[in-house]
Amino acid sequence: MGWSRDRRIVAALGAAYVLLLVLLVTGPWGWALNRLTVRLYTLFRDDWPLAPDWALPEHYGYLLNVVLFVPLGALLVVATRRPWWWVTGAGVLASAAVEVVQWLWLPRDGDWGDVVANGLGALVGAVLASAWAERVLSPRAPRR
Repeated sequence: MGWSRDRRIVAALGAAYVLLLVLLVTGPWGWALNRLTVRLYTLFRDDWPLAPDWALPEHYGYLLNVVLFVPLGALLVVATRRPWWWVTGAGVLASAAVEVVQWLWLPRDGDWGDVVANGLGALVGAVLASAWAERVLSPRAPRR
């Protein structure tokens, strides 16, 4: 696959991700997200008892925030070819902007804990994509 085609695929994935993120952030999903976190709480506490006793429903909300920003970190590494630490910083800034918008203009609560969780997700995605890019995209030294 040529690099120009790869860039178009990454750009399309990035555009789809940003669109979904905007819809999630601006939409009236608060009740549904609360129900999802409670469902995950009961699933991993009662149905499949894997969670520790201290895990509460809000912890699952933070876990969902981590998962939400993993694709951002990965896509930014692949699209910009920036180092993982730069992408993590960009993810934290994007998350802070989302929380400020929610706090100022949307009927949702901004939470600095979400910024930390989203930043962790961006970090995970960036580190994974950096390791993949180093292994797959870097020119290989000739073997002797």
